[in-house]
This record gives sequence, structure tokens and C-alpha cells, in this order.
Amino acid sequence: MTPIANLDVMTLFSMCQAGLAERGISIDETSDFGAAEARMTAIGKTSFTPMLSSEFNDLSKDRAVWLILQRDGTDIGGVAARLDTLWTERLTEFWARSYRRLYDGSGVLDGSRNCDEITGDVVYMGEFFIAKSARGSRNLLSLYTHLLFAYCALRWQPDWLYAFVRADDVRLGYASEYGFTRQYPGAHTWKTRPAGRAEGEYLVALPSEDLARMAQFFRMRPSCLLGVDSLKSVE
Repeated sequence: MTPIANLDVMTLFSMCQAGLAERGISIDETSDFGAAEARMTAIGKTSFTPMLSSEFNDLSKDRAVWLILQRDGTDIGGVAARLDTLWTERLTEFWARSYRRLYDGSGVLDGSRNCDEITGDVVYMGEFFIAKSARGSRNLLSLYTHLLFAYCALRWQPDWLYAFVRADDVRLGYASEYGFTRQYPGAHTWKTRPAGRAEGEYLVALPSEDLARMAQFFRMRPSCLLGVDSLKSVE
């Protein structure tokens, strides 16, 4: 990412931070994953996936983070991210190796995927959760995810950012609302599907060049960042 793009990304981060502040919301950054999980449990999150769980991983404070939403000092949501380097290993090979360990051999993947174009320094984002009392705003989701993109870009300079979204949520437009520009249906085809995973998950992604263009566009046209705030509920 070029220095000029960095300035655009910093502007995007500032815009999102200001938009959240207008709604009385601030961001708390922490790399204490055990404490963050306890905080999310306290506001209603009932489970965590192994890929970002402190129970299954020793996550480096330099390569993993939680960004927790707060209103008036009270936690109302959170999302986690981790940086992985994948130059000599395909993304699906990394998943298959990790899932054999994390799911005790029950999570077996079948076949290669076009998402293997996702290589280099990649950021995986997950555990996105908003407390029930704070749900209902599409704009809140968009501000939060775009702020996360900008944060990760400025901190780690990744080649890609990616996450998994339920198929029904993709069909409702959440992936676009979050700001992802790539969508891969059927990213996981399970031979043996582990508990807690869905067959129809989409992988959604954002390459660094798309993020740079996005940040430049929203700097030039800030009114285009947010759309109609018509969401009635979100998990």
C-alpha cells in the first residue's frame, strides 16, 4: 500500500471513528483474548470459533486484536482479527491443517477453491457480535467494519482481509454493507461438517488494492459511505 493510500486509509479511519462518536460509541483495543471473550460472554455472546479462541491458540499480541464497541463505557459489541502469512501454503491448505487440529479431526475439507488467490499477509476477521440492546442500525455495522479494515491496513499492511458470512446474511446484503468486494460461495465443502459450522458459508474478502480505492473514494465522496439505515435486527 502506497504512502498516498495510507493517508486515504487514515482519513477513512477518522471518518468512521467520528461517525461512531456521533452515536455515542467508542472503540477499546485489546490483545487480551481471554479477557475479551469474557467481556463478550457477559453481553450475550454464547460461543467462539476455534480459529480465534484463546483456548485453542497462543495468539501473539503483535498479530491479533479485539476491537470492542462501547457506549458510555459499557461494552456493546466486538470483533477479533488475526494476521497470518501465507506465501508457500494455499489458504485452503492452511484451513485443512488447522481444522484437523481445532476440530479434533472432524472438520475435513474437500477440493480446492478459487479463494486460493488470497495469499501473502492475510487478516482473518471473526467473532463479530453486537449485543441485542444495541442492534438495529445498518450504519453502525458499516462504520464498525470499515473502521476495522482501516485499522488492520494501517497496523499490518496486509495483502488481503477476509471473513466468513452465513449464506442467508450474504443474500440480505450484509457482505456489501460491511464493505467486502469479493464473495466466494461454497468456500467450505465439508466431508465431515463439525458442530457449529454451516455448509453454505461464504468467504468474503477485500484485497488491499480495493481497500485503497475505497478509502480514496470515500475521502473524495464522504456522503457515499453510509446508505439508508433501515436494518431492523442483526446478530
